[in-house]
Parts: sequence; structure tokens; C-alpha cells
Amino acid sequence: MTPVAAPSETGRDRGRLAIVAGSLAALSAAHFLTPHYAISVHDLLFKITFLPLILAGLWFRPRTALLFSAATTVVYLVHVVLDLGHAGHGSLWVGDVVLYNVVAAVTSVLSRRRAEALERVQAQAKQLEENARALLHAEETIRRTERLRSLGELASGTAHEIRNPLSGIRGAAEVLANDATPPEVRREFAQLLDGEVARLDRVVRNFLDFARPPQADVAPLDLRAAVDAVFLLVIGEARNRGVTLTSDIPPGLAAQADGDLLRQVLLNVVLNALQSQPRGGRVVVTAARDAKSVAIDVTDAGGGVPEALRKTLFDPYVSGREGGTGLGLAVAARLVETMSGAITLATTGPHGSTFRITLPGV
Repeated sequence: MTPVAAPSETGRDRGRLAIVAGSLAALSAAHFLTPHYAISVHDLLFKITFLPLILAGLWFRPRTALLFSAATTVVYLVHVVLDLGHAGHGSLWVGDVVLYNVVAAVTSVLSRRRAEALERVQAQAKQLEENARALLHAEETIRRTERLRSLGELASGTAHEIRNPLSGIRGAAEVLANDATPPEVRREFAQLLDGEVARLDRVVRNFLDFARPPQADVAPLDLRAAVDAVFLLVIGEARNRGVTLTSDIPPGLAAQADGDLLRQVLLNVVLNALQSQPRGGRVVVTAARDAKSVAIDVTDAGGGVPEALRKTLFDPYVSGREGGTGLGLAVAARLVETMSGAITLATTGPHGSTFRITLPGV
């Protein structure tokens, strides 16, 4: 099926045809009406004739441009031979008349090649745009799939963590419900029941902290005071384990953070550092500032993070120690994100690990 030009394009082509044809007709009439002895006027008219022929080359295909130049050549040659030839000046413009065809053809060919190159570039740009849209769609699909996968893992892990204390609670309830159970056994299972309920409460609380982190109330926060507050909370466990706690934070160093959330993050990370060292060792907290941010490093002297866990360390229900819920670092990562920061495993090895918390500077 032959494509039909749009009305605006058809009207534009007709206008261009009228301009070129009218200009050539006017120049031809001017030649014939100008006396043969007005050499300078004729020379000017011959030179001006190049303009409509160049326009014909720019606007039309080579065949159409050559039709204009050939018709002009015939008319002008007749004028040169019949009118100007008698005055002995015809040879002055024969070269110009012949050159009309060369100029029209070359201009038209170059114009067509330029238009074709432009069409190719536009087609490539359109293809790139379509590829970009397809890529964005694929990325969104991957992100949606990843969210669903994470949700499934979170639900599975939560169900597993809840099932264990529920089993203990059920067993303790059966023992307590038995009238033949001795009082001392009842007290023992009552303590077990209380412990399992507390464990269940901790699992649910960690899950809620991860799934629905609180809004951060960010303000300039003194980091040395925040670390000292966390050390006060864990000093008992550190003494029991024989671990030395060291804070090496410059006085007055501050970051943009929520005090409660940062203390919770530091508590999770410091507890992990303590528990990675069964007996003896150290936990050192340092901080440094650059142009835009503050980095807080928590370094331990444990055995390092196993290589299999390094890529998924901050995913929910990933734990490197027995009895861990696998939500401590995941919750810490979510809380740091609410403060426009990040937490990473900076270094790890057989002689210890360093977790880095990066926050906006003041």
C-alpha cells in the first residue's frame, strides 16, 4: 500500500514547488526583458539563479531538482545564443548554465543522504528508547519478584521462630495442667513458660521493628555520648565474657541521627561483636568524619564472618551463631536507612571484623 502524505506535507511541497518555479520563471523573464548590453545585470541574474536551484536540491529528490536545472539550462542557453550571443558575450555564461545541473544534482544527493542519516539516527533513538522502557520494566519486575521473595523468606522465618517457643509453651502447659505434677516441677515449668513467652515477645518485637521501622527524628547527635550509653547497657555481659570495651571517638564529633534509633543500632552491633567472642577479646568503637558524612566503626576480635554469610548478612533470619534470631543486623540496617545512612561489613577475617555505620554529617 502506497503511503499517503499528510495534508500539511503536501501543502508544504506545493509551496516549495511554487517558490522554485516562480523564482526561476521571474529570473528568466528578467533576462529576456533586460537589454543585451546590460552585461552586469545579466551576470547578476545568472549568479542569482543558483539560489532557487540550490533550494530545489535541498527540498526535492535528485530527479525533480534536475528537471528544474535542465529546464533552466535550456531556457538560458536559448537566451545566450539568441540574445546575448549577438553581442559577443554568450561565452561568459555558458559555464554557469552548465554548472546549474551539477549544483542542483550534488545538493540534492547530499540533502537526501543527510535526511536518510537523520532517519536512521531517529530510528536508532526510538529503538534505544524502547529498549530503555523494556529494561525499566524488567528491573521493576525483578524488584517486585525480589520483594515477594523477601516477604516469603520473612514469613517463613517468622513462622519458624514463633513455632519453637509455642512448642515449649504447649509442653509446659500440659505439665502444669496435670494435677499429679509435683510443686517443684510446676515451678520449673512455670519459669520455662515465662521464658518462652518472653522469647516469643522478643521475636514479634524484632519482626515489627524490621517490618515497620519507626520514623526517625533526626538532629545533631553527640556520638561519644551515644556510644557511652550503649556501653553502660552491655558492660555486665562484657565482664562475664572477659571482653574489653573501648570507645575512641573524638570529643564533639556529631552526626545527623535519631538518638534512640542510633543507640538501638549500636546496641545490636555491639552485642553481635560481644557474642562473636566466646571468652576474652575486645570491642573497639571509633569514628571519623569526611566532607559529607561520619563513619562509625565497631571492631571485634572474633573469628570473622563466614564467607557464605557475607552477601546475605543483613537479610532477615540470617544468623551466624546458634540461637540467634537472624533479625538483629537486619533491623539495624532498616533503622540506619531511616536516618539516610548505611551499614556495611567493612572488613572481616580470622582475627576479627569491622562493621561500619555511615551517617550524614553535621
